[in-house]
Amino acid sequence: MIYRDIPLIIPILAAGYVLTIYLLLMLAQRSTKITRLGQWRIPSEESRTTLH
Repeated sequence: MIYRDIPLIIPILAAGYVLTIYLLLMLAQRSTKITRLGQWRIPSEESRTTLH
């Protein structure tokens, strides 16, 4: 690696870090919404038959 390429790599790594944190926060927010609504439960047979 040539040393003059390092100033270019720093913003790329910083952008990747920020994007990773953003995606993890969105995933955490989505998972808290799902568990709050109780969508992890398997629907019972009665609710399956009423959907059709």
